[in-house]
Amino acid sequence: MPSPNPTPLGSGLRIASSGRLDHTYFEDEVRPMLGWVLVKRGLITPEQLDAGLTEVKRTGMRLGEVLISRGWLFEGDLARALAMQFELEYVDLTTQSFDQYVARMLPLEVARRMFAVPVRWLGENGILVAVADPCDVDVAGLEQILKHQVTIAVGERTAIQSAWRHLAR
Repeated sequence: MPSPNPTPLGSGLRIASSGRLDHTYFEDEVRPMLGWVLVKRGLITPEQLDAGLTEVKRTGMRLGEVLISRGWLFEGDLARALAMQFELEYVDLTTQSFDQYVARMLPLEVARRMFAVPVRWLGENGILVAVADPCDVDVAGLEQILKHQVTIAVGERTAIQSAWRHLAR
């Protein structure tokens, strides 16, 4: 008879007696896993997370991409969850305008590589930069290019792309 207590796996995950991953294992992490944030906020079910993680392992895609492609998650929900995971501000570029002067300070090839767009001034010597994924950003590199202190926020990928198109006009 299976034990009612989850059994630890070598990878740090636990499998509950039902055979499903026990995602509550990550509840007390310093920076919670994205999947745990999504489940905790009720944006996806534990079963959807399991299926998404299986596809991530199979395809090499990122979890958020998988969940969006399956129609289980909206892009705005992913961006808000990433902001929560990294304890950053969420910037909705579809409803908030951005300062075109500030945005044009970052060369487009760098913006595309980091999936970023400068949004506005923060005080006299700071710039808020919206990024699609905080893991893809070199803050020190941005500060060197922009010659100002950079604060990262999370924005939706398609809204950042739309900002680039607007700037290219």
